[in-house]
Formats: sequence, structure tokens, C-alpha cells
Amino acid sequence: MTIQFIINPCAGGGKGERLLSRLQEKSNALALSAEFALSSRPQEALEIALDAQERGRELIVACGGDGTIHSLLPALVHRPGILGVIPVGTANDLARNWKIPSGLTGALKVLTKGQPKMVDVIQTHSGAYIAGAAGIGFDAAVVEQAEKLRRVFRGILPFSIAFLSEFSRFSPSSVTLRTEDWEYQGPAWQILITKIPRYAYIFKITSSVKADNGLMGVCLLPETPKLRIIRALPKLPFLGLRKLPGAIFRTASQLEVESSPPVSIHGDGDLIGQTPGAFRVLPRALRVMMPVLKPRMKKLEFLKKNFTGS
Repeated sequence: MTIQFIINPCAGGGKGERLLSRLQEKSNALALSAEFALSSRPQEALEIALDAQERGRELIVACGGDGTIHSLLPALVHRPGILGVIPVGTANDLARNWKIPSGLTGALKVLTKGQPKMVDVIQTHSGAYIAGAAGIGFDAAVVEQAEKLRRVFRGILPFSIAFLSEFSRFSPSSVTLRTEDWEYQGPAWQILITKIPRYAYIFKITSSVKADNGLMGVCLLPETPKLRIIRALPKLPFLGLRKLPGAIFRTASQLEVESSPPVSIHGDGDLIGQTPGAFRVLPRALRVMMPVLKPRMKKLEFLKKNFTGS
């Protein structure tokens, strides 16, 4: 299989910049038919991916974080190319949820011995694609502020500063949500629209999300006293956002969102616009190279799916 590696040198606080020589060395040792390109701009990464497919490259590998993967989606959704991932980002939510190892050796093993799996993608009214999660409200405000801080700081620090700053001053907006069979009107602290069960390192959103079932998870957190959120934070990695007071969960294939005033929307950690917005699931629209489950893991997945309802 022919491979195009696209490396974001800024990913992971600069880890991407140090990756190229190691990646070339290991690729040569594995006798991979590979090309390598550095790109720190989303549009440039997209153009490299499109050109690579025109030249017959079958596997397009994002070497970076969720933002790097996000930038490549227009080149891969409903196209024959396969997405591979070498996780080098800060959170690596997509790689974690797709069970791609964080180490270079393990990630390369997935590229050479894994199998392509079809997964759903969320598309917005503007045509943007989301592979993992979109956020409206508090976390979008955090992303917006963190993008400014990343001009000065690297790694997780911009998000930590932005989280604390926004938590102290953020006020919920009045929103209207509509799915095929449900409507909500009222205040919203946070709206998550997701195809992955966990994000922001370890926070569990919901266990009902599946990668390829044609549905997205919708998590709404109405206006909630901040002290109650602080008390619930230690439990979120284990019990999920359901532990937050008043949290509402739905699954849907389409969602419309309006708000007053308009608020920012992020997709896979990148700002992609403002409300009003509409989201719909594109079933099995993206091929991702994932690990092959061992027999024991397959059995555990089967038992979990059929007997726990998660």
C-alpha cells in the first residue's frame, strides 16, 4: 500500500517537528512505499492530501492531533483514500477513540497490519466535516480563547488557562434545538454533538455513541450552578457527563441549533463558525485504518454490545 505522511510540525507543542527523521527511519526499516510532507496550515495539508490521491497514494496519514485529521477530511470523505493516524497532538481524542496507539511503533503497526473500517462523519450546514465531536457553548468559548493563547504558549497550557478563564465568566445562551422527534428551548451551558464516547483526554460523554450506526449523540447541559459542576468534575472520567445535574441526552441523524446571541461552534477542536447551525450524519462516509481486534477483545466487545446496553 502506498502511503502519504502529512506531518504537522506544530502538533503536540512541537513534537511533530521532531517526528520526521524518526518516521523516515522506521518507514525505511519497514520497506514502506512512503512520501513525507510537512504542513503547519490546514489548507496546505488538504492540498497535499488531494494531490497525493491524484498520484495514486492510497493511505493518507495525519501525523498530528485532532486538528490535523480535521483538516484532511474534505480530501477523504466519500473518497477512496484511507485515513491513517500517527498521534502527535495534545489530546488525540480521535486516535484514542479509534484505539490507535500513541507510540510511533504501535501506530505504524496499525498502518501496516490494521484494517480499514468505515465510520460515520458529521457534516454541518456550511459543508464542514466533523469526525469526532462538535461543541457549542462553554467548550467552544474555551477553544476560541485557546487559539489566541497558542500564539504564545504550547501544549495543554493554552487550554488550561482558557478553561479557568472561561469558567469564571461564561454565561449560558438561550438556545433552540430540533431533531427529528425532539425539541428544546431554554438556556444551555454546553451542547455536544458527537461520534465519539470520550473527549478532552478522558471525559466520558456517553456510552451510546457508535462509530457506524448513522446516529450522532447530542448532549445538552442546561444552565447549571458552577459549584455543582466543580463537585461533579472528579466523577466525569468514570461516570460521564450524565453525572452533571440536568444533563439531557439524545441520539439523532439531524440537528438544528439556534441561539441568542449567536455563539461559536468548534469541530474536532477547530472553530468552524457560529450559530445558527445544522448538523447531519453521513453514514459510513470515511475509511479509517484501525487495529484488528484480538479474539478476546472481539468477545468483550460482543458481550458489551449485547448484554450491557452500552
